[in-house]
Amino acid sequence: MFPLKKIHAIAHTHWDFEWYFTRQEARVQFAFHMDEVFEALNKNELDYYLLDGQMSIIDDYLETSPGKEILIKKYVTAGRLLIGPWYTQIDEMVTSGESIVRNIRIGSKLADDLGGVMKVGYLPDSFGQGQDMPKIYNGFGIDSAVFWRGFPSDNDSRYFYWTSNDSSKVLVANIKNGYYAGVDLVENDDFLNLSEKITTNTASNSLALPVGGDQRAIDHKLKDRLEVANNILSESNFIIKESTYPKFFTSLAEEPNLPTFNGEFIDPSDSKIHRGIYSSRYDLKQLYDRLERRMTYEVEPLMAIATHQGIPEKQGLVDNIWKTIARGQAHDSSGGCNSDKTNQDILHRGISADQLSISLKSYLLRKLSISITEKNQPDLFAWNPLPVTVSEVREFEVSTLNAHFTISTIDGANVPFDIIYQRKENAAVLRRNTEEMTNDFYFITKISFKTTILATDWTGYYFQSTQSNKPANELQLSNDIQNDFYKIYFENNQLTLITKFNNNSYSNFITFEDSGDEGDTYDYSPAFKDWILDLNFSDTNSVTFKSGYFNQIMSINGSWDLPMNLSERALKNKTGKVNYQLTLKLIQNSNIINFNLKIDNSVFDHRMRLILNTQLTDIDNSYADTPFGVITRPTEDKHLKDWNEIGYHEEPTSMRPMIHFANSHNKKASWSFLTLGTKDFQLIGKSFDKMAITLFRGVGFLGRPDLMRRPSDASGLQTKIVPTPDSQLNQELSFEGGLVIESKFNPIELQNKHRQLSQNNLFYQNQIINRFTTPLQYFMMNPTSSSVIHSQIMSVENLEVVISSFSISDDKAGYELRLYNPTDDLIEKPGRIALEVACNIAELDLNGKVKKFIESKVNTIELSSFRPGEIRTYGIMPIK
Repeated sequence: MFPLKKIHAIAHTHWDFEWYFTRQEARVQFAFHMDEVFEALNKNELDYYLLDGQMSIIDDYLETSPGKEILIKKYVTAGRLLIGPWYTQIDEMVTSGESIVRNIRIGSKLADDLGGVMKVGYLPDSFGQGQDMPKIYNGFGIDSAVFWRGFPSDNDSRYFYWTSNDSSKVLVANIKNGYYAGVDLVENDDFLNLSEKITTNTASNSLALPVGGDQRAIDHKLKDRLEVANNILSESNFIIKESTYPKFFTSLAEEPNLPTFNGEFIDPSDSKIHRGIYSSRYDLKQLYDRLERRMTYEVEPLMAIATHQGIPEKQGLVDNIWKTIARGQAHDSSGGCNSDKTNQDILHRGISADQLSISLKSYLLRKLSISITEKNQPDLFAWNPLPVTVSEVREFEVSTLNAHFTISTIDGANVPFDIIYQRKENAAVLRRNTEEMTNDFYFITKISFKTTILATDWTGYYFQSTQSNKPANELQLSNDIQNDFYKIYFENNQLTLITKFNNNSYSNFITFEDSGDEGDTYDYSPAFKDWILDLNFSDTNSVTFKSGYFNQIMSINGSWDLPMNLSERALKNKTGKVNYQLTLKLIQNSNIINFNLKIDNSVFDHRMRLILNTQLTDIDNSYADTPFGVITRPTEDKHLKDWNEIGYHEEPTSMRPMIHFANSHNKKASWSFLTLGTKDFQLIGKSFDKMAITLFRGVGFLGRPDLMRRPSDASGLQTKIVPTPDSQLNQELSFEGGLVIESKFNPIELQNKHRQLSQNNLFYQNQIINRFTTPLQYFMMNPTSSSVIHSQIMSVENLEVVISSFSISDDKAGYELRLYNPTDDLIEKPGRIALEVACNIAELDLNGKVKKFIESKVNTIELSSFRPGEIRTYGIMPIK
């Protein structure tokens, strides 16, 4: 007699936050769906019900139905309605670690406030599983996870332990048959076949059967169907019971000999994985990437400083922005695989949050600055919101009455600076007849100079008008640009780079590629009659080089002739024209080549990539960052040649996701691209000596069937064509990032450089001649009742790990500092924290709760060694 196999039937709904329908349309459906949920639980038609593991839908519901909160609490507290831990079900591959932490944190708090959070990492439909998820889950006290997509069939397992490089571990249910597998329990009578189908790849006697689907209505007759099924199965060794994922995992944990796997799972063997989605709707990815960077590196740290200086915190505004970010990073929302009206809503929400975050940053900078009461008030205040001292070249846009001026420090030292640009403005009262205006001219000048600012502190500068016929600080025309690290020049219609650390020369080190894209918003797919074009600079309109003391700037303006559409591409015609401006900038003492490209995209169905000609040899792997680590991936998937024959759902092309950087390196040199919005890259060339950064894709349909890379049903909707003309991105587009070439690959330093690229405009100018430097500048503002002074909250010194975030603690009694080691190496001496006042120090979990107290009443703490991959959060509590 075979042992009895218990099938845990788990009633649920999978509620896409938005998709081909908008958030508003889904909210209406959900409001009425909840009536059925309450009815089914009240009548005991269901013992349990899972509300998709995400709180955003409940948050929206309670906004319009606040009276239902009591009912939700009743069933959650009773353990019958399962909610959380997520706010939205994210895309794991292109979302930053801090965004993921905020997402679970907000979702878990909302769930706890409603009676309790389901401690299961539930992501049933995300397009791939990130390698850092076990350590993130463990950081929230979660030790089990459910997912569907990405797990390789070669691993031959359904239930297993999943580990991270820091030894974190979660017990996983890979729902190989999809989150909708149990619908057959309700709609078909072949119960034995269903039972056997979910026993593949496992010897476990505990089995999970999710009973639900996309926006599926309540199955009021589930108990009747279970009774029928168990009667039919009575002669077999299967029994089906209503259950929950927590109950299932309790049972599964008793199973012996479950295998263990680690790493990321992005394999298309059991389901579509949509590797081309990393470059869909670049405009949305750029917007939400900018939002998460501004919140992490600027707004939250500034809020901590403001609180330290006596300005009340506004956590509600911060949480509101993070909720918007989370909504935009739900797996479909992030992917952009939606209808145009849905993507318009995602874009509008992002723009609103962008305005909110900029305004919050601007307010804090102004409030802090005007509250400084130096004897001789500085004209310009430069701020450093993070707990590390910075010494770097920054840009400042300032308003002055005179076109010519000098700058000095608070100590009176002269400050050399470059003028990037200058324009004349008129503050006169407007009149219909301009001759009646009383002119009130002033000058807006972008300047650049080196500043040194202590951790969580500020410094000030003075301006003095001078008389001069020509500013001595203007950038001068030159024949090339160069600094201590690089030289770049233009010759024979190509850009040549010389790296000074090894004196190597790279001809054509930057080019571009344009190819057809006959895919959809889910996936890039080559045109069936493709024509791949190498784009160079042979038809440039102008090339300029300008050099200053701190800045060296090269600009190329031109246009590329391209096929207007797929029909023209098939005929190898080019009637389309894309204008572009490429700007490269070198900064004194920096090994970052700043990259900026602006194009006016007016053609259709194509993919454009930046090509970095690295000339690297012996390349077998590519490298990129993950939420809290670094990942090594093969340059070519082992099944690239036979994927169709062995039944893969799409071609396992080596298009790879990145969050902050992509890298290729060997023993002699390392090339890294730091991204400020693009998320997709691939190593190409016969010897993988080129790095292709996907800038954007333009396509016109939500889903298409029978693609070259995905020869099957259309993704999304199988029976309806949904045009998405907005996804062609026929608009002006801009791309920013940085290129770093050095002797060795150092992911910790690359994250530091990315943070440096991400921060900008951390200053306030004390002036009244220009009332429109920010939208808030026009408003009157009072200084704080007590003066803002030089007062460092803390300084992290000799740091050898990555600063992930710095913010106010959850209980508002102190501060949170999160650090992590992205490498697989032990870091024995990661640094020390110096504190201005005596503090109690605790180690916190990712939810901001105290795990253990480390020190009390200390002014310094030597950081203990960091294990490979370790994330560590410090709670720093000043003694008052």
